[in-house]
Amino acid sequence: MTDNKNQKSIETMSNFVVTKSNKLIQANYKLSVVEQKIVLFLVSKIRKEDEDFKTYTLSVKEFCDLLGYKGTPKYSELRMITKKLLSKVLEIWEDDKLKQMGWISYVEYNQSEGSISLSFDPRLKPYLLQLKKEFTSYKLKNVMQLKSSYSIRLYEILKQWQTVKKTEIPLEKLRKLLGVENKYNEYHNFKKRVLKIAMKEINQNTDITFDFEEIKKGRKVVSLRFYIKTETVPNVPEEPPKEPIEEQTEEDRWFESLFIEIQNLLKDYNIKDEMTETTLRRWVSQAENHWGEGTTKFVKIRNLFKKSLENKEIDNPIGFVTYMIKNGKEDISRSSGNSNQKDILPSWWEKYKKERNARL
Repeated sequence: MTDNKNQKSIETMSNFVVTKSNKLIQANYKLSVVEQKIVLFLVSKIRKEDEDFKTYTLSVKEFCDLLGYKGTPKYSELRMITKKLLSKVLEIWEDDKLKQMGWISYVEYNQSEGSISLSFDPRLKPYLLQLKKEFTSYKLKNVMQLKSSYSIRLYEILKQWQTVKKTEIPLEKLRKLLGVENKYNEYHNFKKRVLKIAMKEINQNTDITFDFEEIKKGRKVVSLRFYIKTETVPNVPEEPPKEPIEEQTEEDRWFESLFIEIQNLLKDYNIKDEMTETTLRRWVSQAENHWGEGTTKFVKIRNLFKKSLENKEIDNPIGFVTYMIKNGKEDISRSSGNSNQKDILPSWWEKYKKERNARL
């Protein structure tokens, strides 16, 4: 069933309301700013009397306005956005059960009409339809002005506790909710790059403001106590902020995705070596010197790491990849010319082994 009333100007979204089950707000997931805004826009189209999800249709122009795009993006770019969104998974704990599901189950592009139709995963019904208790509502316009994915997530979390005006969240739980459990490991980095940016954006652009108190155990911050105030009119700064809001760049997204993928690969291969952000940043910096700027270096690092794991001759993949990138090498094997003979390692392999053994 298609909602034909969606062909309205995006400016009217100021009156749209997002209503979500608190369990969905507390779910674990990672979505980019663009992906979150798509999901929240669709949620705002749900009516309280709806008993089932609809297929929501909007024009390509409206879709681009929603995402803040200028000009006319190619269909291939939009398809890439929705394709990634279709693959995103969220996790919800209910008692002793962990439920995994997607956000979107169907996307259709109608090029002749210049429109895009999207449908929710039906497993989301208990968390978005016919909600009677334990839910949170807010106007869509509050999050559409936010530029950081962390700001949107933290805004939703704090809106849950708006009426009681305060809440305390363990630091590790907050990291997980914001999708940074493997990023900004040092608290001062987390505070600077996540909390402070979210605080500035939320306080300046939404219907709430907040401050927080660090709860420590010894010298270590173990939880954060948030104090929430309601604003009838969003704060407007008297002068431009001295520090610009840091948006998550494409490079940041590639780095975060690659870091998580490498950690998962280490687990899959039962390798106990620890991968750190510092090591990956060094790889990226050295790879850029050899292979230039852009996303190519991330692809080469990923392929190189996968191949090092698949080669049983390599007992220290992190050390091996460090050596390879430092020396600008990307092929770990060469064909012997005999299709029945296994690939052999290149001539510099012995040099690598000698350097590695010298460090041991």
